[in-house]
Amino acid sequence: MSMSRREICLSAENVHWPRGLTGWLVNRFISRQTNPRETAARTLLGELEGFVSTGISVVLAGVKATLGLLSGSVSLLADSLNNMADIGSSLLIALSFRWSRRPRDREHPFGHGRVETAATLVLALFLLGVGLEVARSGVRRLNAPEPIHAPNWLLAAVGSTVVLKTWMAGFARSLARLTGSQVIEADSWNHIFDVVSSALVGVALVSSRFGYPRADGFAAVGVALFIAYTGWRYAREAVNEIIGLAPPPAELEAVRAAALSVPGVRGVHDVIIHKYGDVRLVSLHIEVCAEQSVMDAHQLAERVEAAVSEAASAKVVAHIDPVDRSHPSYARVEEALRHFSAEHPDVAGYHDLRIQGAADAYDFSVDLVVRTQLPRESFGAFLEEARKRLREDLNEAQNIELGIEAEYASDPEQRKTFRR
Repeated sequence: MSMSRREICLSAENVHWPRGLTGWLVNRFISRQTNPRETAARTLLGELEGFVSTGISVVLAGVKATLGLLSGSVSLLADSLNNMADIGSSLLIALSFRWSRRPRDREHPFGHGRVETAATLVLALFLLGVGLEVARSGVRRLNAPEPIHAPNWLLAAVGSTVVLKTWMAGFARSLARLTGSQVIEADSWNHIFDVVSSALVGVALVSSRFGYPRADGFAAVGVALFIAYTGWRYAREAVNEIIGLAPPPAELEAVRAAALSVPGVRGVHDVIIHKYGDVRLVSLHIEVCAEQSVMDAHQLAERVEAAVSEAASAKVVAHIDPVDRSHPSYARVEEALRHFSAEHPDVAGYHDLRIQGAADAYDFSVDLVVRTQLPRESFGAFLEEARKRLREDLNEAQNIELGIEAEYASDPEQRKTFRR
């Protein structure tokens, strides 16, 4: 999910607040002057969504289980099991938000924000197990179909559960947009799938009245597929978050733009963003004039840290890279690098250009940044291509040291010196 700088700088003034019953509930927990993505407000709204969803799921699970036993519908009983799973998942969401509000401690210096991700993974495994059990029930009904008693009042009751779940899906979606929470967004999709699965149950009940009892088994299998798919999606997203996802390009660009807005910064590279729930840690390298004093460079770094911190709501560390542009061939080498970067589709940029020696016989080193699509096994061939292209424009260069690194990485992946 990409994130623009406007979204990163979200404030209470530009939030689209929900209306109706959802808006009324939100206003009971936070005021309209509060930024809903700040930790305190975000966790309160997460608890609200979790506990409201838990209460509704308790009601729906009880109603559907009762109706399923009265009618003999295995698909309706399967749907009640789905709602029982929702009870556990919604309660887990509420408790994970409450847990994530715990202050930092010695064992967890970055807080407890990733409890949300752990809760999502537990929820996913639970849903996969429920989906398997529901599928087994559906297959058994397909092999041994039984007549179902489905009077009008039963169909009306199932229809009312669809309406209630539809509201719950909209409620969760609104809170997900307010808070930017992945787990609430996932729960909103869970409610949407519940709507579809309950609709399948309704179709099965109507079909049974017209002499097609096997439709009940097909509906149960369909509900199982929805449950299993939801669990798989949750598991994939949670595992990706635990392994570590590269930030979206818009977020990286917002950090770079904030740093470059500070006078005296000539370049930005090696931007790294770590996330622990809603806690962000950002590190970056900034290129500055080498002629300024250490104190001036330090103060410049602090101004950059403040600018990026405000833009990205993060703890920021800026590393100083002094750039000496006094060499008479600096402009010529830089122009050759610009041409190569513009012509090569895999080049995202370059940094740390250093030049030593005479104007007509010099050595230089530079780090080339390549896009993540370029495989590592191609790095050697890429460096050879870069050497050949740069020597065509810079015949007077003696020793050329080229480093290559991926677009989102802090250390060079490969480095090679080409001697005359």
